[in-house]
Amino acid sequence: MLRELESLDNFALVGAGPAATSLAGTIARLPGRLGPVVGVSYRVASRIANSLGLGTPARDPSVLQDTELILFHAPLRQMELLAVQLAEAKVNWAKKNLIFIDCDAGPMEKAPMAEAAFAWITRCPIPGRLAVGGQGTALTAATRLAATQDRRPLIVPNTAKQSFEAAMLLGGAAITPLIDSVAHILRGTGMLDKQATQTAVALFQTTALAYGRSGRQSWQWHVHEPDVDSLEAQMKSLGAREGRILRDLLLLGFERFQRHEEAAATLREPGGEV
Repeated sequence: MLRELESLDNFALVGAGPAATSLAGTIARLPGRLGPVVGVSYRVASRIANSLGLGTPARDPSVLQDTELILFHAPLRQMELLAVQLAEAKVNWAKKNLIFIDCDAGPMEKAPMAEAAFAWITRCPIPGRLAVGGQGTALTAATRLAATQDRRPLIVPNTAKQSFEAAMLLGGAAITPLIDSVAHILRGTGMLDKQATQTAVALFQTTALAYGRSGRQSWQWHVHEPDVDSLEAQMKSLGAREGRILRDLLLLGFERFQRHEEAAATLREPGGEV
């Protein structure tokens, strides 16, 4: 961490809401680095600085003129208010590096702040991991800041941020209902709730670990032909919703891995609908 800190300049923090308890607040606690703290009001700036035990609350955002590296964390509504205040401040933004931590730049990307270099740091659903993106010197600074919390932050091309977030969603919150569906089916077999939940979690963990070791080859039908009659019987044993989910996921696998076209065609037949 010390090596990373040696290459970082002092920075300011612009924030509102839970800025002090956010990831931005954690980074702002780096020893001897935090200078001005700007909020939507002096009272807010003072509250953030007091909560951090660091920084100097500013009455006027023009104080940012003397700081090249500026960290941000604020809910969108407050970010809009901050953007108005900063746009009116006497600040030359051309040489500023603005880093948005667990929040979107939103209105900050408009003139005159648009003259600055932008970057972002955000938490991932993966425990302890951070993702970083941006441009130029702001990206360099954001990467160094993130490395004080995550030794190998994930660097995401700025143009791919939405795709990255979609991947995090698809591998995270989007599959929670699927895990719950497996637990629901297991409870229907007579398992107690806790046992069904633990079994469902263990099943997903085992599948994920196998994919980590062998990739696509870990898929059950990577080589072997599926028994379509057995698959149909299993789907029919389920309710309409879970049966449909299972069929769709099987078809996704056959399509994704380009395997077993005949089996896929059979599952797609009108008579095979659950």
